[in-house]
Amino acid sequence: MTETLVVLLSVAVCVGIGISPLASIATVDPQGPTARAMRRAEQQFAAAVMLAATCSLVTLWVFGKSGEAFWPLLLLLAGAVPLVHPWLLARYLFVPLGAVRSAYVAGRLAGHPWFRDPVGGAVLTGVLASMRRRRHDPRRAQWLRHHLDGARVGGAGVVALGLLAADAGDRETARVILGSLDEIEPEICPPLARTIALDWLVADAARRGAWHELVERVSDDPFPTRTTRFIGACARRMLGESISRRSIFWSWLGVPRRLRTVPLLWSALRRPRTPAPAILDAELSQQAANGGTEPTLTALALHAEVAAIPTTQPVAVAVVERLADAWDLALGDFELRGQVRRRGEALLLDTPGELLVARLQRAVARDLAHLMAQCGRESTRLMRSTGILRRARDIHFEETIEHLTHACAELGRRRDAAWLPSEAWVRWVRMRRAYLVAVVPLDLEQRAVVYAAVEQEVRQTAAWLWNDRRERGLAHAMCLFLLAEAEHVKDAEAAAYYRHNVVVGL
Repeated sequence: MTETLVVLLSVAVCVGIGISPLASIATVDPQGPTARAMRRAEQQFAAAVMLAATCSLVTLWVFGKSGEAFWPLLLLLAGAVPLVHPWLLARYLFVPLGAVRSAYVAGRLAGHPWFRDPVGGAVLTGVLASMRRRRHDPRRAQWLRHHLDGARVGGAGVVALGLLAADAGDRETARVILGSLDEIEPEICPPLARTIALDWLVADAARRGAWHELVERVSDDPFPTRTTRFIGACARRMLGESISRRSIFWSWLGVPRRLRTVPLLWSALRRPRTPAPAILDAELSQQAANGGTEPTLTALALHAEVAAIPTTQPVAVAVVERLADAWDLALGDFELRGQVRRRGEALLLDTPGELLVARLQRAVARDLAHLMAQCGRESTRLMRSTGILRRARDIHFEETIEHLTHACAELGRRRDAAWLPSEAWVRWVRMRRAYLVAVVPLDLEQRAVVYAAVEQEVRQTAAWLWNDRRERGLAHAMCLFLLAEAEHVKDAEAAAYYRHNVVVGL
């Protein structure tokens, strides 16, 4: 009787899973990656239930016949579960051992958690195993890249590309690629791939000491892991926030591979919990640097102070305003022009003094433009119509147009049948990052000109990915970016066009 109930219950569960309908086609495309992932998950879960039911039935039958449990069947069940879920083998056996090819095969058969990007997930599994090796092997990386190039690029494939670059020592490229994962649609991006990317970015930011970037990245993650939660708490402690040592220690106890994070734990525990005194913008703009009294000395001293700020720390708008005001006063001083002219004559230079001052002004303006870009959204307070800040914005605009035009031309020349979608995505991500950094100090009219310079080539690249290479996920991400920029620069015609493309892509 018991055996019959177990069988009926197991069969009912399997049948219910098999006939259960998918979500409404109004919200899920039946041929899309989400629907396919749901069907594969149902089939895998049904197979696991049927396997457990079969082993339970045989065990109960043998127990009822002989009065003793048949334990080898339980061992058979334990050995059969990894066959239904090969990810268990890949995660806990092949990846720790560094068995790249075995990890790739197990990841290819795993299903879960790579339903949304099976090939990319398999390659990512192989990359994780490869990174357990002490040395980078170019042939092994080429083998993994070859398997990735023959399939559509999804979220797991993007993470695999980034980790391959990191394994080869190119951390800057890895940061750019992994940071672009936010542009990938969730339909083709497994959640585990996002977790792996975030863990690497957080660990890399901690290695560089970019605590502000680290805190911002962890705070934007709705589902932080134990590792990111611990590193985020350490980063907040390093910035002087009121994070107790006890909370950091308890979060460290839940982190895997605790021995590797002991140095970070020790540094955070030794850090005093006393934040630096806050300085208001009004007070900051009135401070003098090194007691400078003459305009030129003041400007040079302030410039040296700003240059000493680490690149991992944000730059306050008030600092840039103070520096710009100091240079406006110094460059407008006739004494400076006389000193430059006399110094040039003493050094027997053929360049006139006015030209030397113009070169100095251009160099200062270029540095100020770089600082304005570091200020982010607050740089709108630096939009002045006169002075060195206006000159900085004009120089930055000219250099931005030249750089992005060259990047777009290169994007158009490479767009052919031999160009891989993964290479196109990496180049596009670099150009997008350069664009977003470059347009920060520009006003709306200048930003519209820059957008018009890049829009045509990016549109054609998105169409090429969509029509020729069937990479709809990558093309959809490009159209989303172009739509947001078209709305920002108030280009109604382009916004309507990309809005239609985005709806079609959904």
